[in-house]
Amino acid sequence: MLRDLWREKRELIREKREILLEKLQEKLEKLTLPLDVKRAFWMLGVKLATMTESEKTLSVLIALNSLVFIGWQIPRFMPFMGQWFLHLPGTKRNLTLLTSCFSHQEFFHFALNMVGLWSFGRVVHDTFGREQFLAMYLSAGVGANVVSHACSLALRNSRPLLPSLGASGAIYGLVASTAILHPNSSISLIFLPMIPIKLGYALPALMSFDLAGILLRWKMFDHFAHLAGAGLGIGYTYYGERHIWAPLVRKVHEIRENSRNGGGRGQGGVYMLTETQQRPETIQSQTRKWTKWF
Repeated sequence: MLRDLWREKRELIREKREILLEKLQEKLEKLTLPLDVKRAFWMLGVKLATMTESEKTLSVLIALNSLVFIGWQIPRFMPFMGQWFLHLPGTKRNLTLLTSCFSHQEFFHFALNMVGLWSFGRVVHDTFGREQFLAMYLSAGVGANVVSHACSLALRNSRPLLPSLGASGAIYGLVASTAILHPNSSISLIFLPMIPIKLGYALPALMSFDLAGILLRWKMFDHFAHLAGAGLGIGYTYYGERHIWAPLVRKVHEIRENSRNGGGRGQGGVYMLTETQQRPETIQSQTRKWTKWF
């Protein structure tokens, strides 16, 4: 399984981290610096070295979201932000299907999504690895936007076309994936903060809330995006690694081997086919403001 390869990679990274800390300690001992300065360098080195791979990935994503959030707070940037970080169904700016996934105007919206990203992202990242996590996160975010876009246009005669932004579609994908992986883990919902609920029950409750929002035409949240993000997260957790990611990685390896052996034509292509048939295990081991809130 690809996730087993990711676990092995994490062990190698942990060993490398220990070696780097030993080297840092040796170099600091040789330097003629004040003790407080050495201690500060050591603490910084330990902090950077002990960050897990999931924490590094999530820190970058949170930093990107933070930069976009800061951009919304600067008045002179507002026209640019509204053009490129706000998605409006009916426009031809398809890029905003992606950029709006990193966009938050209000601090509460931003903070809530970043807490969700940090809390649930680590579980999914540690299970599937960085590459699959990023593919799943971005696919859930963009896919949720596409579904919301299509539903908004289909219902434009009965509902107003409202601009939308936020990472909630992608976050819902992470919540759904975590609920599938660890259904007995407990969380507290924002509207029931003092009552811990198992994820196996919390996910249906959240999806029912969004279904009610669609039926009752609530306008504060983009409920279509929430449901789509959750559906994509569930689908990838059950089927994505085996039926999407592994065949995709295998195909990439085949193309690379093909290019090294004559571009897949003539004898080179025959050699590639024979080699693939002879060593499937090798290939298998290598693959592995009425703005709506998302």
